[in-house]
Formats: sequence, structure tokens, C-alpha cells
Amino acid sequence: MRATLKPTPVFLAIMTALAVNANAHADTTNTATVDTGAVSIMGEGQVRSSNAVDHKEFQQQQPGRDPVMALERVPGVNVTTADPYGIYEYGSNIEMRGFNSSQIGVTVDGVPMTSNAAAGGNPAGRFMDSENLESATVAQGSGDLSTPSYNALGGSISYQTIDPKNKPGLQGEISGGSFNSHREFLRLDTGNFADGTKAYVSGSRTDTEKWRGKGKNTRNHFETKIQKVFGENKVGMSYTYNKRFDHDYLDMSLADYNKYGRSYDLNTTWTGDPLKDQNNYTGWTNGRTDQLLSFQGDFKLTDRARLSLVPYYQKQEGFGTYNPGHNPITGAVQLMFRESRYFTDRYGVTSKLTYDLGPHQLSAGVWLERYKYRNDRNWYNTLDQSVSGAPDLGTVVKTDFNREFLTNSATFYVQDTITMMDDRLKLDVGAKAISVSRDYTDILNATAGRSAKYSKSFLPQIGATYQLTANEQIFGNYAKNFSAPSTSVLTVGTYNPDLKPESSTNVDLGIRTKRQDFDASLAVYHVKYDNRILQIKDSTNRYLLNADIFSNVGSITSKGVELASNWHPVERFNLYTALTLNQSKFDQNYQASATSLVQSAGKTVPDSPKAMLFADASYNVSGYFAGINGKYVGQRYSTVDNTESAPAYTVFGLRAGYKVKKFYGMNDFRVQLNVENIFDKSYLSSMYTGTTAGNPTYFTGTPRSVYLTIGGSI
Repeated sequence: MRATLKPTPVFLAIMTALAVNANAHADTTNTATVDTGAVSIMGEGQVRSSNAVDHKEFQQQQPGRDPVMALERVPGVNVTTADPYGIYEYGSNIEMRGFNSSQIGVTVDGVPMTSNAAAGGNPAGRFMDSENLESATVAQGSGDLSTPSYNALGGSISYQTIDPKNKPGLQGEISGGSFNSHREFLRLDTGNFADGTKAYVSGSRTDTEKWRGKGKNTRNHFETKIQKVFGENKVGMSYTYNKRFDHDYLDMSLADYNKYGRSYDLNTTWTGDPLKDQNNYTGWTNGRTDQLLSFQGDFKLTDRARLSLVPYYQKQEGFGTYNPGHNPITGAVQLMFRESRYFTDRYGVTSKLTYDLGPHQLSAGVWLERYKYRNDRNWYNTLDQSVSGAPDLGTVVKTDFNREFLTNSATFYVQDTITMMDDRLKLDVGAKAISVSRDYTDILNATAGRSAKYSKSFLPQIGATYQLTANEQIFGNYAKNFSAPSTSVLTVGTYNPDLKPESSTNVDLGIRTKRQDFDASLAVYHVKYDNRILQIKDSTNRYLLNADIFSNVGSITSKGVELASNWHPVERFNLYTALTLNQSKFDQNYQASATSLVQSAGKTVPDSPKAMLFADASYNVSGYFAGINGKYVGQRYSTVDNTESAPAYTVFGLRAGYKVKKFYGMNDFRVQLNVENIFDKSYLSSMYTGTTAGNPTYFTGTPRSVYLTIGGSI
């Protein structure tokens, strides 16, 4: 029998405690920090809990991975995926303090990623390559007032890409490894030209086979950015093109996982039997093509006033296919081809005006956006069901829906940042107003259209930091947040006109310490999530149309502790740890139907682990480097009544390599080996949650995988 290492949560918690206390007697006379290239623990000066992942950390992970996956090291954040790169978006999720990815505000270079939905939305990973990322800043509790979002009940994530370089150069990177994967990346910088102008263009291709079953995942990505600095002003333009294609991974029930194991997936052999071939992998595909254009302007208006503007435009086209084994008109057993199509046209602008009054820093801003989204689904006959599911596109057999959504939103905020007591105390006071209007048009039935408007005129925030000593700082923050109901509430068979927007009240309190070879942050929080909206199924068939109603079903209370520490006892060694203890529970039972009461009061919110720990140890000498990390995720319930759950798991990753400034005419030459899930742990990763046992489905975590990368620049 192969021996495996299975550390307990207690063991991992002890590791964290040792790291936190290892430097309790550090010299406080020197306040310099050590650049470990891992995580900025401090969030120094922030009135809320805040951590950031920097450029070096993105480079340490396997090239081509969705940058979102690097956030697993941030306390309070749980990232789950179904594949090693995170390309398969239906199998990816990020959870933070009991909130999921649809309830977190996200920006890329100041452009809001308004929806995380894989269908018709804008998941952030589509708009950046990790090589071009400068940082990702996570506010776990509540985003800054300037965060452009109308659904951020929880925290926020702000991604910032690298500016064009001052000197011309060419950067290249190739990698390959498990599951016949390969990736290529190339970036060209112009350096400064035309009196303060500089630009870069970059492109990458990621190609990998699915790790279970058959099929491929591919991603083609292009970015360019141009900037010009004149005086104390800066203007720029960014353009991103992203095209992705994937074959679906099968989400499985717990019973199927226990019976067939982690590799259970779609059929791979064609049989000619429609009821079997509807689960053949060739029919389960998805594709998206996204384009994002944005402009950045930062202008000095007077000695005291500055204005920043970020206008943007996004266009998307996409599809999803499936081969159902029945005719939608007659019900006869027959292999069909069904295609869903997605079209997005979105534009908007964010703005921020600041005015310096000495001890007062006044700021105000407006975010305006128009988001148009169209979605249709058509059925076709197949050309020859005995050999494939290829469609006969000549005639549409049935159209399930053809619908269009238009969302217009406006957000306005004001804030005053006050410094007092010789700059030791900083106070942020402000408020935000949000208005969201949604129009739904049923192109097949004009009388079925609906409109709704949601608004909140006063969402206050107040926060403060106080410098206790040269090394210690305390912080606190109170924020009210708002989320407009999704467009889906307008399409269901039973429309609820009395549906209230969701809201949350977030409170953060904490302390930070910053020393020469040790820094840490400790935060405690309390979140009250009210008017929770739930999509209640009138049928156990999740594919049945118009079988739902959306209702407000009460509240959730979350509270917990987040601890992060960075210990650098000697020049070449660093230990980073992040511990999360969270309790998210339903406050009430709710009525699922006229005759069904769900016993949810006091139950833990699905997919919210009570304990998580991430630890990373790294060492470097003479250009050689190595690091090992471990991630523990506690038990996660998958049902509202807590009768089914995904077991706790621990996975480890390894990286090692060699990097040097100069190597045979190349600059920043690097050879890097990444090994994920070293001990080949079988575990349940992302989940679709349910009400009672037997309803949830899961994606399994990626087995051991190995990748080699070679890169450099000239």
C-alpha cells in the first residue's frame, strides 16, 4: 500500500501558530519590510481587511492557470476548479465569507466585470494573462466605495495589469506537461517613443486535453496596451481578445463518485442508441469569444484636484451544444442537436474626482453602464444519428426561447478621508447610491416581456485606521451593500413583482503588524445578509423550463476570523500561512412550496467550509529556487438541510527551478517545474448545491499533474 501524508486540521493550525509567534521578539526599531514576492499581508492603510497577491506570485504558479486560482492563498477565499488550468468555467467558483463569485465585485484595470456567469457574463480570467498581471487586491469584507458593482454583497477583487515597459524587449515562454497540455506566450514591448509613449502587445495559446474522459480545452488570448505620459497626466488604451473552447466535464452525484470514482465522465464510444449517445462527449461543448476595449485617463486639473476616467466597451459571442435523446415536439426517442447562443454588448464609464484639502481628501465618482444581452436556444435534427450528433442546420425543429435583456445602471458615491493626530488616525466616511433598471423582451412572445427597477439611495460606509506603534496598526470598517436581482427573475413562469433586492451589513475589525522579517494581519468579521433570493424549483428536473419562482427567503449570518502571516527569518527562506475560520448559517426556515417547509434554520450555508488553511514555504540560493504549499479545505455541506456534504481534503503543490538575469544572451532566463496535487489526492472540488440529499452534483479535483516551463527575454 502506498503511504500518504494526511495532516489534520489541528496539525496545520499549529503550523500557523508557530509561524505567527516565531518572531514575537523581533527588533521593532527597523520598520523595513522584506520583498518576499509572495503576498502583501498588510493592506497597510486600508480601513478594511485587505490582502494582495503580487506579480512574482503569479509567475510562481503553473503558466496558463486562471489568475483567479492564485487567490486561494488569501485568507477567507476558497477557489475551486474542475481542471488544472481553470479554463472550464462551469466547473470553477470562488467563495468568500459565505458569498459566491456572483456576489463579489471584480474589476480589471478599473473595468467592472459585471457578471461572473459563464453564459453571457464576463469572468475576469478571460481578460488577462498571468504574465501581464501586476497584482490582485482582495477586500474580503466590503469593497471600497469606488468599486463599480451593483451585486457586491461581499468583498471585491481588483486586478491590475502591468504597464508597458520603458525599454524595448521581447519576452517568450513555453510550457507543457500532463494531459498533453502545452502553452506558448509571447510579448513585445516598444519601450519609450514619441515623447513619453510606450506600448506592448502579447499573445498566448493554451491547449490541453481533459484529464478525465475525452475532449479538449483551448484558449487563444491577445492583449495590447498603449500609454502616454505628459506632465502629471497619463492616458492609455487597452484591448483584449479572448477565444475559448471546451468539452464539458460531467458533474456527478455523490453516489456516482462513491461508485465510479473521480474519473467518471461522459461516454466516449458512439453506439447509435440516442439514449446513450446523448451523453457522448462530442455533443457537450462550449465556446466564447470576448473583446474588451478600454481607455484610461488620469488628469491633474489643479494643484488640488485630479480626475480619472475609464470608458470601456465589451462584445461577446458564444455557444453551448448538447445532443438530447428525444424529439422536443413528439417526445419520441430520437437524437437531436440543441444549440444555445449568447450575445453581449456592454459599454460604460467609471469616473473619480478627488480634491485635496490638507487633512481632508474629498472624492466623488459616477459609474454608468448599459448591458445588453441576448440568448436563444434552437433544436435541430441530426444528419445521421447512427454515426454522430452532427446537426442538420437547414430547419429549426423548435426554439425554446429567444430573449433579450437590457440593464441600465447608475452608481454615485462621495467620500471624505480625514487624517488626524499627526497622521496616526485616518477616517473614511462616505456613502453610495445605486439604481438598476432591467428590461426583458421575449422575442417569441411580445406580451411576456417585463421590466423592473431596483434602487438604494443611501449605502453608508465608515472605516478607520489607527497607528498604535511604528509597527502595529488597528483597523475597522462598517459597510452596507446592495445587490439587484438577476435578469433570471424576469423570465420564470411565476413572476414575483414583490421581490426585494438583497442587502448585507459588513463589519471588519483587525490589527496588522509590520516588522523587518515578519508581518501579519488578524481580522474578525460579522456579516448579516438579508432578503436572500432563492430560485425555488417546482420540479426535480433542472432542465425543465419555466418551473421556477424566485423568492426572498430570509437571512444569513456569517462570522469568523482570518489570519495571515509572512515570516522571513533568514535571507533565503520564507514561510507564508493563511488561516480562515468561518461560520455561515441560515437564520430561518423557508417555504419551498405551499406544502413544503425547508428546515434550514441554524444550518450551515452550502459550500462554505468552516476551516481553511494555506501554507507556503520557499527557499532560494544562487538562482535555484524551490517551494512547497499545502491547502486544507474543511467539510462543505452541499445541501441546505446539511444532509449531504463533500469531505474535507488537503492537497499539496511543488515548484522548483532556476532563474538568472543573464543566460547566453537572454535576460531573466527561467526554467521551472510545477507539480500539482503531489500525493494524487482524490477529492470533490466545485459543486452545484441542492436542498436535500441526492440533489447536489460535483466536479472532482484534478489528479497529480506535472508541468515544465522555459522562458526568457531579449
